[in-house]
Amino acid sequence: MMRRGYTLIEIIITIAITGILSVGMFKAFEAITLRSEKAKILATLSIDSQSALDQISILLYNRAPMSVQGCDNAGHCEPLDGTLYTKTILTWYGTASESYEAGDYSAFVDMNRSDYGTKMLYTPNTDFNAIQTTQTNKWGAFTWNNIGLIFSGTFDQGNPSTYQISMSQSNQILFTGVAPTTIYEKYNLVDSAYAVARGADIDKTAPCITALNLSATALDNTLFLFDDYRPWKTPTESFCADSAAANRVGKVSILATQVNAFRAQTINGTIRLSIDTNRTVRGGNPVRLSKQKVVF
Repeated sequence: MMRRGYTLIEIIITIAITGILSVGMFKAFEAITLRSEKAKILATLSIDSQSALDQISILLYNRAPMSVQGCDNAGHCEPLDGTLYTKTILTWYGTASESYEAGDYSAFVDMNRSDYGTKMLYTPNTDFNAIQTTQTNKWGAFTWNNIGLIFSGTFDQGNPSTYQISMSQSNQILFTGVAPTTIYEKYNLVDSAYAVARGADIDKTAPCITALNLSATALDNTLFLFDDYRPWKTPTESFCADSAAANRVGKVSILATQVNAFRAQTINGTIRLSIDTNRTVRGGNPVRLSKQKVVF
């Protein structure tokens, strides 16, 4: 018998069905690929934002309690729970004790042996030479006005003012400036200020920022960490002064990219940090992630 061939109609129907199946398979494969790409981006954003929050929280753990403030881009600062200004920049002072060994300084004042009139604080178990050695090892150089003093007071609720200090001998700290109305028994030595801010919330013409050569979009959504500056000095130092400022500018490093919001607030005596990140995937679909961390 002769074998019957396919008719033109059958061939056309077969091609049409094959095309429909191919389109469906392509759409399914595209959806799977997109979900996989989103999952990878979410994992990357989660790791990056968590790493940034961890770095900030480690530095905040060694903060001088009275020094944490929120600032706006005009330079107005107040405690995080204040209501006068919109706070886009988080600043604080790091305690020098994070790099000292036990016995280098005690952080307590012997009130009976101190002399308020001469601004001399007697602080037992405080070693003149150990402070110089540690500061030199940490920063590569040493001057007394690089170290500030904050009176912490009972339950870390003391005087928020920071004083430049010096030492004439071990166990004696001399501080300069207008004398406080109250001397507290507990104090903190601080040796660096820190600031965290997005590029969109700071002066983009500042020399520490322009040196990074970032595009405008990348700059706005980059979260920066500033350190190694000392506002208590005279003249004061800035975390990122404008191009016309003669004051020394601190160091800058990148904490995270593609950050569209950074917030810090105080809740029940703790600091709550929040980072919102996003990234656009193929097709223009945005992937967003928000992370929070509480610092005690």
